[in-house]
Amino acid sequence: MKYKGVGSFILAFAILFSPISSYAETLNPQIPIENQPVSTTTDSAIKVTMPEDYIGTIRIANGLGQIYDFDATKVFKFLPNPSGGVMLLQMDEVIFYQELENMKKALNKKGQNAATSINTKGELVAITPGVQAIEMDIEKAKQDLIMKVRHQDFTPYQPVFNYGQVPSRTTEDMKKINFILSEFSTSFNSKVAGRSENISLAAKAIDGTILMPGEEFSFNKVVGQTTLARGYKNAPVIVDGEFVEGVGGGVCQVSTTLFNSVLRAGMTVTSRRNHSLPVAYVPKGTDAAVASTLDFKFKNTLNNPIYLHAFVENSKIYFRIYGSQADDKEVNISVKKLAERKYEMTRTVNGSIQDKFISNYREPKKTN
Repeated sequence: MKYKGVGSFILAFAILFSPISSYAETLNPQIPIENQPVSTTTDSAIKVTMPEDYIGTIRIANGLGQIYDFDATKVFKFLPNPSGGVMLLQMDEVIFYQELENMKKALNKKGQNAATSINTKGELVAITPGVQAIEMDIEKAKQDLIMKVRHQDFTPYQPVFNYGQVPSRTTEDMKKINFILSEFSTSFNSKVAGRSENISLAAKAIDGTILMPGEEFSFNKVVGQTTLARGYKNAPVIVDGEFVEGVGGGVCQVSTTLFNSVLRAGMTVTSRRNHSLPVAYVPKGTDAAVASTLDFKFKNTLNNPIYLHAFVENSKIYFRIYGSQADDKEVNISVKKLAERKYEMTRTVNGSIQDKFISNYREPKKTN
């Protein structure tokens, strides 16, 4: 910097903008900027008494505890002006772009709903807080940082952030999940390897699912396609009234076990069909089949969120549905045979009939 007397001086810089492509081809291209007069008060002079080629580090924060220290020396450099007078500011566009990307990774936040986790002992393990998405206005940050370096202002900087949607599940919502609303289990032969693996895979896909009030669960959507590519094995399945080998055999036991647990939690079943033949793991009239064109669905009609905990243990598959004790209901289920291969299941909730499910089974195909 050049001083004239004690009380006045002129601070002037120039800034260079070089596209990435031209920067790679041209060594140190330079564009001068206008002179910037500085206040001539004694206090101001003291604040800017630094070498005219000084470049420092700017601490950047998002206001949520995350910071990024931007080392401007990686991007900018002051150079003498061959014509004399104003210093020139050189900028490397490529490195600046990389630094801006690093800032985004450090300071942006992806939105996420709050979540909880429960172990097999029924204990609440942890609550992951909900996070509102924030994204830095990268173009404004770029221009602001150029101006700060240009004026040798290396004070902390907080960029402008764009805010995403508020999480639909909050930490307070998750704290309401503290009670077992229902539990149901069914047994299977663990020696049938393919079927056992299919049951475990489907249960794992559902375990940890959280439904807010009014949300609907789709078995097929959550579990996905039961294909060999996704790890499912061949095992007996029911097709057109007979047992045949097919990929994903055993998955219907998972949907049936979940169906019975949902019934006992007092929620509303929106889509359910029985198998074409009775199954051995539940009484007639209480099964729920699934297939590529057949789904099991239910809606959380309770006042608070629920958590589905599925696990396999000692040749049994379990479903526990957690929620708020305020939603606990008295549920009774009865099954009546209406005719040969026709059954009616009735569910009462808090003493009133909630719904009835009719199951019609086919006569097994005769084998030669």
